[in-house]
Parts: sequence; structure tokens; C-alpha cells
Amino acid sequence: MEAEDAQPDSLDGWVAVREDLFGQPEPPHKLRFLVAWNPVESKFAVTCHDRTLQEQTGAGGQEGPDGGGGGEEGPPVSWAGSYSPPALHGLHRQLAALEPRLEGAFPALPPALSGPGGGLWALLFPRCPVLPEADLEALCRRLEQYLGWALECCGRKVLLDALFGHDPEEEEEYLENMHEFRRKALKGRLSGAKEALRKVLHQHKGAEKLVDLMELCKAEDDAYWELVTVATEFYQYLLQPFRDMRELATLYRLEMLKALQADRLGPKRVESLKKEAKEWTEQAEEAVSSIQDITVSYFKETVLALAAMQKQMEQDQKRFGQAAWALASPRLENLKYLLAKETLQHRRARELCLKHKRAEIQKQMEALDEEEDHVARAEELEIEYYETQLELYEVQFEILKNEEVLLVTQLETLRRRMKEIQDEVIYYDTYENPDELESAQPVLEETHMPPSEMAQLRQKMKQLEAKRGIICSRRAYLRNKKEQCEESRRLRLQQAQENSRHFQQHHSIQIKRDKRKEEEKKKKAWINQERQKTLDRLKTFKEKCPSQFVLKTSRAQPSNAKPGHGVSRRIPPASAPPLSASKKPLEKVAKNSHLAQARGSRALRPRSLKEVPVQIFESPRGPGQHKQGEGVPSQQLPPPPPPPLLPLPPPPPPPPPPPPLPASQPISLWTTDVSDGFPSRPAGKGDKLPGCTANSYAGSMDEVLASLKRGEILLHKVEEKPRQAASLSSCLNDSILAAIRQGVKLRKVTQEPKTEDEKSSSNELERSIKAAIRRIKKVSADSEEDENNDPNSGEWNS
Repeated sequence: MEAEDAQPDSLDGWVAVREDLFGQPEPPHKLRFLVAWNPVESKFAVTCHDRTLQEQTGAGGQEGPDGGGGGEEGPPVSWAGSYSPPALHGLHRQLAALEPRLEGAFPALPPALSGPGGGLWALLFPRCPVLPEADLEALCRRLEQYLGWALECCGRKVLLDALFGHDPEEEEEYLENMHEFRRKALKGRLSGAKEALRKVLHQHKGAEKLVDLMELCKAEDDAYWELVTVATEFYQYLLQPFRDMRELATLYRLEMLKALQADRLGPKRVESLKKEAKEWTEQAEEAVSSIQDITVSYFKETVLALAAMQKQMEQDQKRFGQAAWALASPRLENLKYLLAKETLQHRRARELCLKHKRAEIQKQMEALDEEEDHVARAEELEIEYYETQLELYEVQFEILKNEEVLLVTQLETLRRRMKEIQDEVIYYDTYENPDELESAQPVLEETHMPPSEMAQLRQKMKQLEAKRGIICSRRAYLRNKKEQCEESRRLRLQQAQENSRHFQQHHSIQIKRDKRKEEEKKKKAWINQERQKTLDRLKTFKEKCPSQFVLKTSRAQPSNAKPGHGVSRRIPPASAPPLSASKKPLEKVAKNSHLAQARGSRALRPRSLKEVPVQIFESPRGPGQHKQGEGVPSQQLPPPPPPPLLPLPPPPPPPPPPPPLPASQPISLWTTDVSDGFPSRPAGKGDKLPGCTANSYAGSMDEVLASLKRGEILLHKVEEKPRQAASLSSCLNDSILAAIRQGVKLRKVTQEPKTEDEKSSSNELERSIKAAIRRIKKVSADSEEDENNDPNSGEWNS
């Protein structure tokens, strides 16, 4: 009891039921209830079939062992259960509490059915029925009618849940979150307070006398302060989670910073602590931003209420004369003062939100990475900053306006008080002699006039007039800053438009070039893909049909050597391998004079990276083919070439032979490129790969044979220019080191001082960000410094 008295508004242990839980319309369903008496268990068996779902799913009303007939594929279409007469009475009380019309609809159950086990006669004669079958049948029909009526009154979901039970997890559908429930309750109270104030304001039209109007004004003040109390409670409830988050984030951030000051922390631990401190700082900033937004909403409510009250008071002033209205004028001045003060608080809260937004924009601008797209993003952020700054200037103008209204209201109050003092009637004693009256005049004035109060009022008026002059000067200063900001924004927008126009006009050629390069890149990728597919096919063919030995191309021959004429060109038999027919044409190719000269000249010097011997694979020949090979004169064979000066690198793995071709078509050859380790794909006539000439890649077999006959493919020496440059640089370094060893002294080179342009970063994004920050500081920093130095900035906060 003490705990309950200490916390009377505690909601622990309570649940909130949804307000419109049973008001939502349900889809129409046709339910059929069947009730029968079970004499074995002495209970009523109740079965329900959902005919609508049965027609949709075609389940046919099948029931499972637990009474559910829908299975796992869809919702159940049938339900069943057994209920004793007392259980049916309890169900009826539950439904009647929900719908009072069901109170007298439940059929009366005979007492014999409610007895324990049917009484003594049931024990002696267990098979003897308690009631006649006709009565039981009629009772079951009445129960079916009652359940049908309960379905119409309470609804399908409520009745099925009450009869056949439900999943405990589904109870959340009936309940409401406690925090949401309390928020709705407070919001409802706030709406009620607004409506009460609105009703009082509507009653002003019926007040014909000033006395009645003043009574309404008192009721209106009470309604307003009730609105302020409820609104404060509501918005304080909304603020509490964000306040807790702000305090928690600040506490954790301080703990992280304190832990960073400890010694013997590893770099990973330091990095994790800094990351956590940054995250908590961001959460604290988000909480502060939410608090500012909620504060703006609260002052908006009070400002609207006070504005409506002042407007109604000004309308009432027109209905009464000046002399009669003198009684109500103090209240109007008070309303103006309160409205100006609440509006000032609202604008200051709005100013904090805009400053926070401006700081976020500046942080985003400083956090941009060095990418091309971020230059345009920096321009967008700068324009957004200008727009936020202009909005901030508008809010500051309104702040100055409300401060001036507060000063004017106080000045009017002082003037009215001074006028009352001056108009005060002073009664003098009668004098018979005018000279005595003149001599007593100074004494009377000193006695009756309060000079101290008048002097204080005049001094107060001078102070207020001085503050008003400061406000006017500050308004002019902000007006100039606003014009500068508008000019900067206009120039920035104009520059962005010119840059966009210049980019579209002068960069169309570059766009086309980039598009062409992209197409060439895609084409090259497709060529490489097709090449890889071909290599995969050749590798698969080699694995299926491996060759027994390898024959290299013929050695170099003299230029006057002629191919033998006794070589037969007949087609080999079908049993021979498919590449046997290509032997004699290949020997012709090997005896070409130009190729022999090129091979002879190349044997006298080291081989470069691109000079790789061509190897041709052949299958073993038959006896007839050996005889044909013997018919070639032996004196036509070239002498063996001299040994190479440097050992040759091992030959690359030979590619598998191509598929068999007809004898009338030549066989394709592939040249091997050592740079990538794979045979190059023949290029078409119109394809020109970068870095490759017409002689660097061999085409089809027809082109290879024709070029070999004409002697166009000649080996060329590759000059190693990068190595030579590296050797020159190494020689230069060696000479410098040798000079240092010999005692040559090095002198320090004095560099000329860099200019401002050289000191600035060469990065375009960094330069643009620095320039943007300078521009935005030019239009906003001076006003901020002036705000911080203003001693009257916090005068109206109380």
C-alpha cells in the first residue's frame, strides 16, 4: 500500500486495450455451428465450419486431431471442442459483458446436465440418458441459434477466440503499447484544453457589457494556463527519452575520453575507443537536435493560443469606447507582452535548429573525399548553406522585431503610468492672499509630487530607447549581411549554370571519346573472352587426342633453295590422323628463303622477349607417307645452324592441333606471344589492337601462307629502352656516391618562398572546399561574432 501511495500514477501490472479493437469491420464469413450432446463425457460437442473458406480453398471441412481442419497450407476452416454446461455459462457471461443484448438469449440448461456425473442414477445406470433425446436435440438447436446470434453481435474473431481459444502471442493484437497509450492520453488532454479555450473565445461575441467581458477574460486566462500546463506535461514526456539519451551519450563519451588518457593502450584499442567516442558524440548531437525540434513545437502551440486571444481582444476593443476600454487596456498590454515573449522564444528555438543544420552542412562539406563527383556535391552544399543562412537571417529579423515589440510595450506602459501621475488631481488649501499662495506653491509641489518615481520612469524610458536604437542598428547590419548572402547565392547559382553550360558545350567531344574508348574496351574484352573460349576448346581437344611426338619447323636454307617437286599432295586414307595431310604444305612453308634468312640472322644474336620459335604438331605418319618423304632430294636440306650464343628458354606448351579440314583448304597456324603465355587470337582485317602492328599478329592460314611466300613477316630486334634508362640512373647514383666517398661536401639548397597559390593544394576538390568555406564565413561569421558579443541576447530568455 505504501508503494501504491508513493506512485499513484504507476502503470506497472496494467495493460492497455486498444480503443477501436472491436470497431474495425471484419470480412464477411459464413459460419455454421453444430451442437450435439456427448453422453460419454457429459459435455456438449460444438463444431464450427467456415463455409466461405471451404468454398475458397476446397478443403471440404476436413478436421485434424486437434480440431483444426485447415492444415498448414492456409487458415483453418473448421473448429471443434467439448464444453460442459458450466463452461457454456461462463462463455455466455463473457459474451454478455461485451454485448448486453445477449443477456437473455442464452437457453436455460436443465440442472440434471450440470450435476457431477449425472447423479446417483447415472452411477447405477450409466447407459441411461439424463434427458430424453428429443429434449436434448431441441436444446442443441437452441444453442446453435444462440451461437449464431452471438456471431452477429460480437463478431467472428471474438466468438471464435472465446470458444476455441487462441495463440497467446496473438494477444498483442488486442493490447497497446503503454508509452504510446500515455502519449495518446496526454495528446487527448491537450486537444481538450485547446477546445475549451476555443469555446471561451467564441463566447466573447455574446458579451455586451464590459463587466461580462472581464469575467470571460478571467475564464479565458484560466483556460490558457490550463493549456500551458497540459502542453508542458505532454512535451516534457516527449522530451524525456531524448534527454536520457543525451545524458547517457555524454557520460559514455566522457568515459571514452578518460580511457584514452590512460597509458599502455594498443593502437587497436585506441582506435576502437576513438570510434566509440565519435558514435556517442553523434548520438548526443541527434538527441539535442530532437530536443530542439520538440521545443519549437511547444512554443508554436503557446504562440497560436496567445495570438488568438490577442486578436479577439482587439476585436472587442472596437465595440467599446475609449473611456470604458481603459479598464481592459492593461490586459491587452499584458497579452501583447506575453505574445512577444513566447514568439521570441519560438524564434530563438528555431534559430538553434537552423544553426545546427548549418553546422551539419559545413561538416559534410569538410568530410568530402577526393572524387570527381564530390566537386559538384560541394557546390550543392554551398548553395544549400546560403539558403539556410538566408532563412536564419529571416528568423533573426523576427527575433529583433519581437524584441522591439517588447520594448515598445514597456514604453507604452511607462508612458501610461507617467500620464496617470501627471493627470492626478491635487487639492490645495484655500488662501485669501495670492501672495501667500505663490509662496506656498513650491512647498506644495515638493510635498505632493513624487519626484523619485518620475525620475525612475524617465531613466527607464531612456534605457529602453537606447536598447531600441541598438536593435535598429543591428537590424540594418543584418540587412546588409543578408544582401551580401543573397548576392553570393545569386553569383554561385549563375556560376553553376555557366559551368553546366560550358560542360555541355565544350566537353561533348570528350564525352564521345570516352564513349569510343568504352566501346573499344568492351570489344577488347569480347575478343579476350572469345580467345579464352578457343583456348579452352583446344585444350579439351588435346586432352582427347594427344600427339605422340613433336616436329619443329625446318632449319634455315639458302636463298636459292627450291622446294622439291616430288612431294605428293594426295589425300591420306581415312584411317590416318587428320593432320597428316598438312605435312607437305608445312614443309614448303619451312623452305621459304626469306624465313630461312631471318632465322639464320637471328641465330647469331640473343633472342628477345617476343622472339619465340614456332612449333607445329603432327600425328605419326603411315608407311606410305614415309616413302613420300624419302622422295625429297637430300641435298636440298639446309645445313644445321650454328649454336646460339645464349641458352634458349624452354618452349611454351604446344597447343593442340585444330580440327580436320578438307585438303583444298590450308591449315591455320598460331603464333605464340611470350608476354602473356597464351596463343594470340587472329585479328580481323578491320581490328587494330593497341600496340600491335600488322605483322605482330598472324591471321588465318591463308594470310599466313601468303605472307610467308611474299616474305613480309620478318623478325625484328627489340630495343630495351627501359633497361638502358635504369642503367643510366644507376650509373649516375654510383658516380654521386663515389664523389661523396672522395670527400666532396654537399651544400644545402635554399628554396624560394612559395606564394599563396603554390601553398594551396593542387587538388581541385580541396581548393573548391576552402574557397566555399571562405565565402560562407564571409556572409555568416561576422554576424555570429556580433551575436556572441551582444550583452542583451539573453535578456528575454527568462
